[in-house]
Amino acid sequence: MRVDLDAKVRTRDGHDAGAVQRAVIDPRADAVSDFVISTGVLLGYDVLVPRDRLESASRDGDTIALDLTRDELEKMPVYEAADYTVPATGWVPPAGYGYPTIGFLWPAGHVFSEPAPSSARGPAEVEVWPTIDKGTVVRDRDAHEVGVVDDLRFDTATGRLEGLVIRAGGAIQTFFGGGHTIEISRSQVERVDEGEVHLRASKDELG
Repeated sequence: MRVDLDAKVRTRDGHDAGAVQRAVIDPRADAVSDFVISTGVLLGYDVLVPRDRLESASRDGDTIALDLTRDELEKMPVYEAADYTVPATGWVPPAGYGYPTIGFLWPAGHVFSEPAPSSARGPAEVEVWPTIDKGTVVRDRDAHEVGVVDDLRFDTATGRLEGLVIRAGGAIQTFFGGGHTIEISRSQVERVDEGEVHLRASKDELG
């Protein structure tokens, strides 16, 4: 079943559960994984409902009839706006939804690179880097440990990574919040492996 934005949602036990607010994209699969349901006065907060629970639901006129009770809906993960951002510029929404780009969300921990300039890629394809979390180890160009990721800087308009804040120092020092912070631009990142960020500069050049 097609799930439209702003579609009304009702639980199996007859409660008005709010409306479909946005769709969440799994960047690795480039597909919708969940929908944000704005529950309004029913629960007082927004929840994430898996895609299959909505797409397999029945429709009663303009309302989606969930196969979930109010209590089951209440146990769905809470949607936290800070955990998501808009998709990268150049990203193309999956077919079959017809939502504007602003109708989709992307996990904020995923980092977007520019569309690859290779002719083998379509003009709208976007390369996705592995997840960068707070505490991810950062190494310089010589593979020496610089510190850990303390924060990420995103362009709020595009969702594109602008830079990193690194807490420099050894493992024990950074674990307890010590060390000084260094802010670097996205252009200084060479690559992102699982669990590590590698920079173009040496440790001495970072200061």
